[in-house]
Amino acid sequence: MLSRLLKASAFLALLGVGVPISAWPQDSSSPAPSTVPAPAPATPTAPPKKVWTNEDLGGKGGVSVVGDKRNQNYHMTSNASADPATVARIKKSLEKLQTQLDDVNAKLKSYKQFQDGESVSTGARDMSKGYSLTPVDQKIAQLQDKKKDLETQMGDLVDEARKKGIDPGQLR
Repeated sequence: MLSRLLKASAFLALLGVGVPISAWPQDSSSPAPSTVPAPAPATPTAPPKKVWTNEDLGGKGGVSVVGDKRNQNYHMTSNASADPATVARIKKSLEKLQTQLDDVNAKLKSYKQFQDGESVSTGARDMSKGYSLTPVDQKIAQLQDKKKDLETQMGDLVDEARKKGIDPGQLR
């Protein structure tokens, strides 16, 4: 029987299939494999963390104290005067955009009144434009988009003025 098993294992070895060792007949004289676990490798202990004190910081500078005038490394931009030409240009642009925004708000109010069925208080029909077949709800949507664009442009101008050191009070 042992010879048959050896022939079969040789055949399977030629085919590339291995026979597990447990399939071999065990001899009672051969020692059993040890089941004692191997000792775990010793892990190196991490060095203790360094605790920094004021003595350690002696040559590297002191601790920052809030309100200490000696530690201020920034300059206020409000003390610097802005270019008057830039202030005038931004102020003029903001006034122009505000006028356009007021016109858009008035038209929006008029269209919303018309849509709600209320009588429109003024006969402010622009004769140069002619008749429009665009529905009221679409005109309202167009005006709201235009209003958002105008507000964005105004915000951009205010940001530009702020970056150039212009106080908001100078733009009014």
